[in-house]
Amino acid sequence: MKGSITKYFGQAMTGQGWKNLYKDIVREAKEVYFLKGIFGFNVSNLLKEIGYHYVNKGHDIEFFYDPLFENTIQATFIKGIDTLFLQSSKPSIEPTQLGTRDKVISFYECLEEPILIKHGERLKQLSEEAEKWHDQCFASLQQAIRIHDDWEKETQAHMDWKAYEQQQDEFFDQIFDGMLLNKSGVLTHRLFGTLTPDGAKDFLQNITRNMDRRYFIKGLPGTGKSTMLKKLTQDALKRGFDVQKVWCGLDSKSIDMVILPELKLCIFDSTAPHEYFPEDGREGDVIFDITKHCQLSDEAEAKIEEISKEYRKAILRATNYAKLYAEAEKEIREIIDQATNFSKWKKQSSLLF
Repeated sequence: MKGSITKYFGQAMTGQGWKNLYKDIVREAKEVYFLKGIFGFNVSNLLKEIGYHYVNKGHDIEFFYDPLFENTIQATFIKGIDTLFLQSSKPSIEPTQLGTRDKVISFYECLEEPILIKHGERLKQLSEEAEKWHDQCFASLQQAIRIHDDWEKETQAHMDWKAYEQQQDEFFDQIFDGMLLNKSGVLTHRLFGTLTPDGAKDFLQNITRNMDRRYFIKGLPGTGKSTMLKKLTQDALKRGFDVQKVWCGLDSKSIDMVILPELKLCIFDSTAPHEYFPEDGREGDVIFDITKHCQLSDEAEAKIEEISKEYRKAILRATNYAKLYAEAEKEIREIIDQATNFSKWKKQSSLLF
């Protein structure tokens, strides 16, 4: 029987810069293959090939996708045997346990120096262009976060926090029903969405496809969604439950989802840019509504409308800069692929199977 594939992003473009979870994922693994010297599109195909190799052997796997390019993979994690294959040149991630867990597979010798020299000036130009668009993209995201903070201040001033905390406590009691497990809970970290050159994207439906219970949080910005999820994480860990904390793809300090694998349960922020609703006929889909605790005045609603317009403009600017950034990066990676000696590539790749 074939295994399953779960999809995540390994990085996110946030208002605080790149959020990279690969170091956290490395810590989960018993064996890590650091693939060095390659960051073109060939490596994504190799990581897919590795993943499907293990899926066909019955292993469940996780693919970690590159935010800049659709269907481009940066890492493959084989569950059960806990083996991670990671493109670790861009972003640069270094091994910390050589001789035990970590193995380095170098592809530097697969690159043909004459081809790189031939395209050297173009690579330099593209690198400078990519850096320029990168910086403008993240400056726009940083502005979006500042605007979003103003949005949150407006809603927070109109929240009935006491009623909200009562709803939250009743919800936690409903989830756990007094259960305590005789073990220590294990915390892991993932990303289900991020800004991309085509706008906000996520893998929520793929990630939650096998959940028995899915709770869709509905609430305005600043009304305590991420704070509640962090509290739920701590409560679950204290009770001995494993927890997967799924981080926000825009604000690196916030989380958008908590998964409790042993209960086959997840709860997530189901508002824009990842707005979902319960599926018809799917038992276990429930809306957790906290909007009722935030009664906005007419003046506050008018102010929030203006803030939301400015926020959308900042996100649109960031998206447009991300497109330009990706265009420059795409040509760089294509040149790297052109400079690859495939006989040497196949020899090095064979070490991974």
